[in-house]
Amino acid sequence: MKNFVVSARKYRPAVFDHVVGQPHITTTLKNAIKDKHLAQAFLFCGPRGVGKTTCARILAKTINCQQVTVDTEPCNTCASCTSFNSGRSLNIYELDAASNNSVEDIRVLVEQVRYSPQAGQYKVYIIDEVHMLSNAAFNAFLKTLEEPPSYAIFILATTEKHKIIPTILSRCQIFDFHRIQPKDIVQQLKHIAQQEGITYEEEALYLMGQKADGALRDALSIFDLVVTFVSGQLVSLQATLEHLHILDHAYYFKLTDACLQRNPGAALLIYDEILRSGFDGHHFITGLSEHFRNLMMGQDVATLQLLEAADSVKEQYQIQASQASLAFLFKALNIANQCDLHYKNSNNKRLHVEVALIELTHIQEVDQLAGTVKNPLTQLHSKPSTPTTTPTSVLASSPQRKDTEKNNEKCKNEGKTVGSASPLPAKKVSTLQATIKLPQIDQLKKSFDQQQPSSCSQPPERITTQLPITQEAVHQHWETYAKKLKTAGKMSEYSLLNQDITLADTTIVLQLVNAVQQDILAGIQEDLMAYLRKILQCPALELKGVVVPAEKNTKPYTAQEKFNYLVEKYPDLRMFQEKLCLEVQD
Repeated sequence: MKNFVVSARKYRPAVFDHVVGQPHITTTLKNAIKDKHLAQAFLFCGPRGVGKTTCARILAKTINCQQVTVDTEPCNTCASCTSFNSGRSLNIYELDAASNNSVEDIRVLVEQVRYSPQAGQYKVYIIDEVHMLSNAAFNAFLKTLEEPPSYAIFILATTEKHKIIPTILSRCQIFDFHRIQPKDIVQQLKHIAQQEGITYEEEALYLMGQKADGALRDALSIFDLVVTFVSGQLVSLQATLEHLHILDHAYYFKLTDACLQRNPGAALLIYDEILRSGFDGHHFITGLSEHFRNLMMGQDVATLQLLEAADSVKEQYQIQASQASLAFLFKALNIANQCDLHYKNSNNKRLHVEVALIELTHIQEVDQLAGTVKNPLTQLHSKPSTPTTTPTSVLASSPQRKDTEKNNEKCKNEGKTVGSASPLPAKKVSTLQATIKLPQIDQLKKSFDQQQPSSCSQPPERITTQLPITQEAVHQHWETYAKKLKTAGKMSEYSLLNQDITLADTTIVLQLVNAVQQDILAGIQEDLMAYLRKILQCPALELKGVVVPAEKNTKPYTAQEKFNYLVEKYPDLRMFQEKLCLEVQD
């Protein structure tokens, strides 16, 4: 039986030009080799499966190659290259820092650096997962890394750059590897499939590229699994979906059609079918959000290139995007996003998603309802313009009413002139009911003044003879009434009247502390004012209680109080909490 070699090892790049998706790294390294500008220490950072160790090996092989090509690539034929390819090179050392992270391991490495290479120009040390070294190991490595021998080159690789101490970072030339684009992964998968004689569907390869999340090694592992699953048959999209347990994007297209057709029943049935297939509701709602995002990108030709899908799938997105408005997609994306944010905190997760689906199917109805509601509102705002003219017509016609009452006989004799004003009777009838009482009241007042002239002239004499109201007089009689309350045992009322008072014209203003004192004042206000009006001879005297709450100088104690205090000083903190869905815990 022939030994099987996984695609990640079998098709591992041996030259810089075969490295996928990292042109900024390979170009820089080739120029450094060509111009002989090699640093003493390199640090390769980036996600898993993007080519960090591969580039480190190619760099180590190239700088020791005896016959470097014109394109600054290793020849793979000289003694140095062949010994490296077969794993027999004595000039290139690979160290796994995850299992050799102690100070003793670094001391052994430093001891080896002292010896010059037996063959070749450089002695290269590749330390993978360097962030796993302990702090003591890092400190033991600092001096050698800062001033290594001229023949020693260190290549450090890590997926977590932030865990490396700054003193190490400052001594290295840092290269940041990017996630590999799905289209680049698909091209590499096509190349391998052609080399192996495997038939495939392009949509299946795009699905593998998306599932790999920028890691080519993961994509190659998925490719090997699916090829083994189909066992020599076509690598189809359906086979890839079944093996990887990925939700087919066809469900999202059907669900969007149900939302556009305002069919909540169909949407709920589709979701039930998805759950019966074993998919998680959270996974479904995140995929639905991505689907609405892709539809928004598909509405514009300029943003169509942002879709990471096969050409046939892009056409489906364009067709469905043309059927939906941008407002619908924006609201649908907002609903799906809110459902995603609150999914974890929901007790009934299925109902939570179903409510979101029902909202999606009623987006257009809500928009239409909002449009119909706007019209009556505008009519209501426009109607007050007509009644506002009626008071002016009433006021304008009231003097004419007096004239018509005085000259009724003239109006009878001049019937022709009255008949000529035929458009006005409707207004006169409506204003007659509103103004007919006003002349009668005026006439009653005039007749009352004529019948009793002496009674109306007496009050001004009393007002002129009354004593002027002063602050001292009010305070004196106010304290007298308060002492009466104390004698009667009404201590609450007595303490209330001990509050500060001020006199503003004929109004006494009493400062209250809270609403309880306001209720107490309401119980004694009538008797108090009757007493003061009588003794001060001022019937117009009034009392007004004003609640002036005492200033609270409380310091925040609990976590929620401290957070509210900070929000008052920095309002942006509330937005920061809502966007990140943070909670305040004691």
